[in-house]
Amino acid sequence: MPFQLYTVNHLTHSLDEVSRAATLAEAAESQWRDRDGVHSLVILSTCNRVEVYVSADPEVRLVDSREVDEEDETAQAIPLHECDCHAHQAQTAIPPADTSPNPPLIWNFIEGREVAEHLYRVAAGLDSMVVGEAEVAGQVRRAFTRAQELHEVNGLMIRMFEGALATSRRVSSETSLTGLGRSVVSVALDLAAGDLMAGSERAEGASGSSREVAGASPGDSTRDWRGIKALLVGTGAYAGNAVAQLRARGVRDLANVSTSARVHAFAQAHGTRVIDPANTVNALAEADLVVACRGIGAPVLTREQVAAALALREVHRNPLIILDLALHRDVEETVRDLGGVKMWSLEDIRGHVPALAVTQIRRANAIIEEGLADYDAAVAARHMDPAIVQLRAIFEQAAGEEIERLPQTDLIPRDTAIRAIRHVVAKLAHTPTVSAHMAAESGLGADWVEALATVWGLTPEVLEAAFVEER
Repeated sequence: MPFQLYTVNHLTHSLDEVSRAATLAEAAESQWRDRDGVHSLVILSTCNRVEVYVSADPEVRLVDSREVDEEDETAQAIPLHECDCHAHQAQTAIPPADTSPNPPLIWNFIEGREVAEHLYRVAAGLDSMVVGEAEVAGQVRRAFTRAQELHEVNGLMIRMFEGALATSRRVSSETSLTGLGRSVVSVALDLAAGDLMAGSERAEGASGSSREVAGASPGDSTRDWRGIKALLVGTGAYAGNAVAQLRARGVRDLANVSTSARVHAFAQAHGTRVIDPANTVNALAEADLVVACRGIGAPVLTREQVAAALALREVHRNPLIILDLALHRDVEETVRDLGGVKMWSLEDIRGHVPALAVTQIRRANAIIEEGLADYDAAVAARHMDPAIVQLRAIFEQAAGEEIERLPQTDLIPRDTAIRAIRHVVAKLAHTPTVSAHMAAESGLGADWVEALATVWGLTPEVLEAAFVEER
């Protein structure tokens, strides 16, 4: 049964389409899992991709899709509706209706070995919005673990995911790809830095004093960040990543808006303050930077709240910088139209990702090819399983027939046991003997002997004796 992959990702779709795909996949997962002909199912959903990995009967199709050639770079660089790809004609099963006013969502579709190639690249960070992004391996691992816990993955798909994750670890340890590549959070903070530091310099010039803390050297790159007040929305992996990177840049004043029951545990673990939802407007008024990464499917911060916060801010304050890193927008889009706000969304950030050293990418690709070679060997070995099972069944049948003929006593005479063993050997040797004679009569004797030597490990001396011409 060939592997299938349905994917909506940042390379061929807008992030709004990725968001729609995430909603549809979540709603349709149980339907896909229970469908006849589906044997394994893993759903990977991140901020810039939604992918459904499936092991299924050939006639099964889960969603409307178009085939994409993974080697066609143009298909990976333009929107899917402009791609010169042909629609797959197989029977489809559409997930719950998408009632949005947007055009129908069409997923990229690939199958066979190309699915493994794609997964290995994704896990290694080569297919991310920010090449070398370290977080994606953890996201792949969590998706795989979840599928295992739900008993949705088995067989070769387990081998494929395990191989992809092992290869990802090699790429991380044997190249500097992860160090060269920065996460989405890091890129977003770099984009925000210009506005934050410009505002800091204006404030410093107006007051005649510096915002740097005691002990910071004039050349310390963190001196301006130390005066920044940051407000977080969310308690997930991106929020934790944001806290770590803000701390590394020197930010000391970090607070979380209470939007879930997890916020207190998160705050205790990361050393942040908790803001009661009723005080959100005041917290926004005091903040320099907002990092929103909850992604619950509906905005957490509204235009009304932000406008009220801006009215409370001092006139000379720098613009309120908002980084909306949620796939499902956490901040109402119209907030960016307010004066005194600079907002960056994932779509905005996508155009500012850094390039990486070509040599590191080449090395990563070489490691991936080595990992895929191991995977191919595992697939080839599994293809031999039916033959091995059949061979064992023949052996067991021959042994079973002789066991049935043995006396029903606790002690069996030696000569009876010897005869039974020899009967089993004779039965097992009968078919190979007949086929050997037939091969020899057809001029294929040498091929037959070589095949037998491979299976049974015959010595070179035996092979040489078999090929000696009759005197």
